[in-house]
Amino acid sequence: MPTNTDIAAERANSNINARDLTFTLYGEDGAYRRKLAFERADKDQAFEKSKKFSLMDRDKLYDEAIRMETVVAQRLQEYGYNNSKDIQTFLDRGYFLSAVFLGVHPFAIHFGGFIPSILGQGTPEQIQEFLPKAECMEYIGTYCQTELSHGSFVRGLETTATYDKSTEEFILHTPNLSAIKFWPGGLGRSCNYAVLMAQLVITGKNYGIHPFMCQLRDLNTHQPLPGVEVGDINYKFGGNALDNGYLILTHYRIPRTHLLMKYAQVSPDGTYTRQDVPPQIAYLSMTFLRTILVTASASSLAKAATIATRYSAVRRQTANRDGIEPQILDYQTQQMKLFPAICTAYALHFSGAALQSAYNDILASVGNGDMSRLSELHCLTSGLKAYSADISSHHIEVCRRSCGGHGYSHASGIPDIYQQNVINCTVEGESTVLYLQVGRSLVKFLKKADSGEKLPPALAFLSESSPPTAKLTLRTESTLDFCVSVFKYNIVQLSRAVTHQIAQSLSTNSVNLEAALALHSLELVKTAQAFAQYLTVVMFVDGVKGSKLNPKEKLCMLHMCEFYAIHNIVEESGQFLKNEALNAEQLSQLCQHRTFLLTKLRPNAVALVDAFDYPDRLLNSCLGRYDGNVYEALYEYAKSSSLNQHQVHPSFHKYIKPMREALKAKL
Repeated sequence: MPTNTDIAAERANSNINARDLTFTLYGEDGAYRRKLAFERADKDQAFEKSKKFSLMDRDKLYDEAIRMETVVAQRLQEYGYNNSKDIQTFLDRGYFLSAVFLGVHPFAIHFGGFIPSILGQGTPEQIQEFLPKAECMEYIGTYCQTELSHGSFVRGLETTATYDKSTEEFILHTPNLSAIKFWPGGLGRSCNYAVLMAQLVITGKNYGIHPFMCQLRDLNTHQPLPGVEVGDINYKFGGNALDNGYLILTHYRIPRTHLLMKYAQVSPDGTYTRQDVPPQIAYLSMTFLRTILVTASASSLAKAATIATRYSAVRRQTANRDGIEPQILDYQTQQMKLFPAICTAYALHFSGAALQSAYNDILASVGNGDMSRLSELHCLTSGLKAYSADISSHHIEVCRRSCGGHGYSHASGIPDIYQQNVINCTVEGESTVLYLQVGRSLVKFLKKADSGEKLPPALAFLSESSPPTAKLTLRTESTLDFCVSVFKYNIVQLSRAVTHQIAQSLSTNSVNLEAALALHSLELVKTAQAFAQYLTVVMFVDGVKGSKLNPKEKLCMLHMCEFYAIHNIVEESGQFLKNEALNAEQLSQLCQHRTFLLTKLRPNAVALVDAFDYPDRLLNSCLGRYDGNVYEALYEYAKSSSLNQHQVHPSFHKYIKPMREALKAKL
């Protein structure tokens, strides 16, 4: 089928090379490896049914997903994707799995949480013992932290691990209903092992949360072991190929050596020793997952923006005076729905890359005994994870609505994307809870700055207090400098304001610190959101400025940076004006310039989403097809409905016809 003429014209008339942007996003080698992983999944007939996962009965869905997992295990070995210690292989495996399952799958946490926990929390001897069995799928694991009544408040977990030195075993126990482990992915029916977080108790003393390797099922029969009750938690809002589960342990014993002992050890006689490390060390696995979720949110939004933009290039609406229906992408109102989504997807992508780099640097420092930046890492990962999940979910819904009535159809692909993404707002830390933690951290860092302490790199700006000095000239480079300085000053002012309010409450209301923080939780959340937004602006701008793009492509990317920064200032203009980060005249100039930038981005809209390089299989959308043949695809999708198997559905003769005859007889 030939390519739709409108979308072909969009690509022909673009003044940038989409492939160059793809290389900037993923690296040239990374882009080729990513494309290869996608193609391998797309061409493999064993994975064809995943396109209809969301339409399947739950049992059939799970059965098919497990069948595919067994094929995947073979393919991972065949393609060399099973080396968990190599970062590029880790990425390749992630690309391949995302293309195979088009979302979450039964073994998702095995690869994304269980194996990284072994690597991050185990000693070299434990890694040597456990990792090979996890990589060959003898151990299929999950990460068990969340409980029925405790999620983000990790210190409040109730599951206990009490040491019995007479047998050199830990006794794992679920003391009450609220302590049931709830939500771990793959726990329901797939996993036979878990890295389980529990309160370590030795001779009556609680030593806090520690990670334990815990076998749950017999490795041969897959039956739960004595003392283990485990099951699936039933249907969810989305992602039902993944069997999220619950777990109850009743005085269940595991060997002493199954405490992951990289940072804390328990000797046979019950002596507890711990390296001089902060408690955040215990949560590094969760921190790693949060870095992944930033990139995942960027990816989800990129797919939704691709679908909506391509459809908007094909869809024509409302004839003008010449009788021609313009592409809806030509309407300013449509551009103001889509261009913020496109720019935000790019911003989150660059932020995810920068966060991953910071995570790797800080992790290397931890490996060398330097724990000084763990608080910074917590602040970065918590803030960006929450913000990326929230803002991507918002824009995905805007993209769906921008597609009109067809956006509501499952055929658009966007409902599935939204269902897969919105869980990021709660998984690995609910957004509001994370914002509160970040807000409190900012208050602490500001106090350190005021006392003359040197702050870690990402927080060093809190030491600055002077108003923006960059002038607004509406030339790209200077506009970006101005916007960054405005964001920076705004977050400093917000941090100072909430710090002052907390101090006032402590001195005048006779309350403790906990109560004072609670009195100003709204301000803390707003401050944390502004901080995360500031990070995305800086990381986006720095990423583009540091790229090796050709002049045309680089200018286009800088225009996106401009649009992203200005759009967020305009949307939150109240707080910027209140904090005197800019004045009304400057805001008016930025509003006009934002409208002007629409004209700069419009010619390259399709090329910008093409650069994300998602094949049709991953979009799984009639509206987002690369060839633009939207209406043909929608027609074929409609015909494939199971209701169309019978021209006269059996329900007519079973119900409708008897009803009519009964009513007619009473006339």
